[in-house]
Amino acid sequence: MNKALRMMAASLMIAGLSACGSEQDAPGQSTDDTAQSDLSRDYTALVGEWRVVDFHQPGVSAMSAEQADSWLGARLRISDDWLALGEHYCESLTHIGEVLPVNQVRNDFQLQEGDLEPLEGREQVARHRLDCDDGDWATLGGTLLMLSDTRALAPWDGVLFELERDDGFRATGTEPAWNLAITESGMRLSVPFDDRDVSTELPEPEEGSREGSRVYHATTQGNYLRVVITPEACRDSMSGAPFETSVRVTRDGEVFDGCGGAMPVLSR
Repeated sequence: MNKALRMMAASLMIAGLSACGSEQDAPGQSTDDTAQSDLSRDYTALVGEWRVVDFHQPGVSAMSAEQADSWLGARLRISDDWLALGEHYCESLTHIGEVLPVNQVRNDFQLQEGDLEPLEGREQVARHRLDCDDGDWATLGGTLLMLSDTRALAPWDGVLFELERDDGFRATGTEPAWNLAITESGMRLSVPFDDRDVSTELPEPEEGSREGSRVYHATTQGNYLRVVITPEACRDSMSGAPFETSVRVTRDGEVFDGCGGAMPVLSR
């Protein structure tokens, strides 16, 4: 049975169990339940890029505050086919999603009301569990507690990391190392070893020569920057981690090739 069928079967099983659940699932639910009725147990609710923005240590943790702090800014990338975090990735997944009462989540983590601010005022969360077919996912992201479409908690080693969905575009490459960010506020190319970062306003994208590709180009700070994003599978040349797009950046004639996230939908 392929991955898509396994995920569908797991989701249908959970949906069937929930339909036979307690009165908390009945139409006469509270206002807070109604406000959170968009919480989804489906795998598609996870797809996208998530950035670690905060962490909480409400109890005893195997990780120090300094170690947890080092994860801030890390990006968890979830596609239709794989899960990736830095050099870690998994391309054959199993998924189970379920919507749970907040009190059950508190009990699971031995928390009292008021111990964890992101749970306050909520009646439900959607818990998603992800594992690799060839073994457990051994780092942050194996369990996600969805608070909304754009916020989640990722418990790991006694720390609950807070994640936010990032709708910007990121790309990276090696030899030399470089990274690119495209957001609503503009484009930024960083090449750490030559200290020649280039920042521009967000240009209007153009269609590229290859089907589905997109081109951004701008001149600023005495530099010319051209970015071509093509919707084809790409792998990091060092770690082998998968990406959704291939990216070529040209800075004043110097070419940087690498990989990026899903095709951006940003425009000026």
